[in-house]
Amino acid sequence: MDWTDALLDIVKDSDSRIRFGESFAKHTYFGIGGEATAYIEVSRVAELAALARFHRQWDVPVAIIGRGSNLLVSDTGFNGIGVRLVGELAKLEVDGNVVSIGAGLSLPRLSKAMSRQGLSGVEFALGIPGSVGGALIMNAGAWGSSFGDVVTDVTVMNDTGELVNLTHAEAEFEYRRSGLDAYFCVTGATLRLESGDADAITARMQAFYKQKVETQPFAEENAGCMFKNPPGDSAGRLIDISGLKGHRIGGAEVSTVHGNFILNIDNATAADVLELVTYIQEQVREKTGISLQTEVKRLGFDD
Repeated sequence: MDWTDALLDIVKDSDSRIRFGESFAKHTYFGIGGEATAYIEVSRVAELAALARFHRQWDVPVAIIGRGSNLLVSDTGFNGIGVRLVGELAKLEVDGNVVSIGAGLSLPRLSKAMSRQGLSGVEFALGIPGSVGGALIMNAGAWGSSFGDVVTDVTVMNDTGELVNLTHAEAEFEYRRSGLDAYFCVTGATLRLESGDADAITARMQAFYKQKVETQPFAEENAGCMFKNPPGDSAGRLIDISGLKGHRIGGAEVSTVHGNFILNIDNATAADVLELVTYIQEQVREKTGISLQTEVKRLGFDD
């Protein structure tokens, strides 16, 4: 028996949806990437725990891909299992100003639900198309706020399928990173938000969203900001002053609206994107002396 047969055994009586040879291009905002050996939508904690134990027993790579909004997948795909969390792993429960959320919950849904309930702290998240799990791991943010700012604790799963509760300090939130990728999977978190006027919160959320639409590419396929902002500066500004807006390699192009976005303009490959990333880094370093570091996660590459 190979691992794909064994995998079918552990999900045969579950609610999980499984497909083999699934294209990642269908599941990433970049619209780029080869096939995953297996793709599963996991809806229950017990099923995720079984998958964690399977991963450990068979030594098969597992990638929790969320909504694929901050992900570049290799053209050759991923020899492992791609996982999206749904169902009870995308929960949303509110008790006063304390909010319990599942890692599979989308950030726009969270932001809109909180504004309706008059809870402030995640207005910035409406314009971030990812999931809670990705936002926790990357400490996602915008407009001067970061997701970790409102987190009181995080629940993770280790590779034996056990749930572990981490305090805010133990999550090790920093700028666009955390210590959470050391675990098999982030499953959820608790937030403490500020009570306020629902109309004022909604107006602030919509103002952030309007600003995003006006200043960032919205219609084209992309994976969000490609580079981290250097301390005290903006990656987009550095790319702009280096004369790189509109520069194109293959089907990948630097956005003319915001330089920190690489767009899939014409059936771009992952190779096109990486070649463009390298060119941007070289040009910015040559012209400004600053080395840009990528923010977008990579999957299926050798390095």
